[in-house]
Amino acid sequence: MRKNQSRKIKGIAAGALLSLLSLVCMEQYGELTVLAEETNLAATNGLDAGTTDDTAQDAAETGLSDEIALADAPGSYTMEDGWLLDETLSSDTVSVYIQDGNSDTAETSTISCSYIETNYSVQEYEQLRDMLTNNLLYSNVNAQISTSAVYTLAKDYLYIILVDDSSEDYRDIYHYVVGDYQCFCVQVKEYRAEAELASSQDLQTPQEAGQSVAEGFEWTD
Repeated sequence: MRKNQSRKIKGIAAGALLSLLSLVCMEQYGELTVLAEETNLAATNGLDAGTTDDTAQDAAETGLSDEIALADAPGSYTMEDGWLLDETLSSDTVSVYIQDGNSDTAETSTISCSYIETNYSVQEYEQLRDMLTNNLLYSNVNAQISTSAVYTLAKDYLYIILVDDSSEDYRDIYHYVVGDYQCFCVQVKEYRAEAELASSQDLQTPQEAGQSVAEGFEWTD
């Protein structure tokens, strides 16, 4: 059963814990200037596919506390029109949305919304970024990574990381709204064919829909 989600939604949860590269944000004349880096992390850091599962697990656990249940969600967001909650894919800690009309499509783009607890305050955003980056290095050694940063409409830091493995027919885009010892995460799994079709029809792509959700997020606690 799927429900239209154009209304405010309290909380969401979950677990997509990937990472962010070095990025520099500054305000100049009232506007946010973004310095984004784009690089192949595997080549830059000398990592190979032989990284052990134990090492990756250790990195994933560093700096993270727990997932936050939907019932305890400390914020709210508005889902874009045309995206429906998929209850079969969702859980107590993550809400997953698909585009209206794509329920019978085996490979279709999704937007997953979740909360995670961290060990970092807003002022420690650099440490948070580094922790997320290390997780990403271990789990996506063959992907090309690009990062950027903006502010949400509520003026919170919003870090965006795109993970693009050319061998796959989709790419992942992670949006992290930084809060005190917690993050709101919007993960977009965007199939290339769907994004290209939307662009050709001058429609909103899954990536654009996910970023809009993240930018409109507000902390309530």
